[in-house]
Amino acid sequence: MEERSCLQAIRSRYASLTGTEKRIADLILKNSDAVVRMSVDALARQAGTAKSAVIRCSKSLGFSGYAQLKLALAAEISKNRQLGFVPYIYPEDSAGQIVEKVFSANVKALHDTLERLDPALLARVLSILHDARQIFLYGVGTSASMVTELQYRLIQLGYPAFAFTDPGTMKVSTMNIDSRDAAFAISYSGRTIATTQTMELAKQAGARTLCITSYPDSPLARLCTCTIGVWCDEVRYPVEAMSAKIAQLSLIYALTTALAAMAPEDAAARSARTRSLIDSIRLEETL
Repeated sequence: MEERSCLQAIRSRYASLTGTEKRIADLILKNSDAVVRMSVDALARQAGTAKSAVIRCSKSLGFSGYAQLKLALAAEISKNRQLGFVPYIYPEDSAGQIVEKVFSANVKALHDTLERLDPALLARVLSILHDARQIFLYGVGTSASMVTELQYRLIQLGYPAFAFTDPGTMKVSTMNIDSRDAAFAISYSGRTIATTQTMELAKQAGARTLCITSYPDSPLARLCTCTIGVWCDEVRYPVEAMSAKIAQLSLIYALTTALAAMAPEDAAARSARTRSLIDSIRLEETL
């Protein structure tokens, strides 16, 4: 099994679990501290199911059995405590407590994402982006801002990048894609229908497909040549998965910085030109 947290494994594979397995998974998510101390029989009783169902659920989540699941869960809880991560926000929390929890969630998302990044995968992504004739970027909803940010950074470096955030335009854009191009999608869940359908069309056209998602077993990830995983624990506050957005943004900056490093003199010249253009806009606004 790939190295990852127990809770992330549950969230990633939750949709594919059976009804009984989801009941067991829900207990683990809601009572992780207690589950670490539970025997397989105790967890089965709590879930109202058989011991064999708990073992099957563990295997469905990618573990060899319940013992390995508990070890992974215990290691994750220990790491959360070391990082000061508290996963839930309650109505009675003060503003200061909420700020601390949100910041600690962001720090943990960055830590976990960096820890699991595969250098060989990143090198392949950079090679595909660098060699692409055109780069088509896709994302809707909360991912739209990430896509437009990536487009801006790529354009600044001289790459022909096009961002599409409207479902209809996304699909139509694939008529202009072929094997010389790269299609890059950003989706937290990896299940956004417009994004997955667009990437399927891009793949059929022969484009090299890339994505950033928090669910590496998602339909989007299965369509892609390269999938960069963002690892975060979902914090229960009104704006969903903000810690994932922080990690996504960091990846965007890391990728574009690495591309800039391939041609440092050109990147420096373009950066200076960008500042000059932006300054000219500010000057015009003051006149």
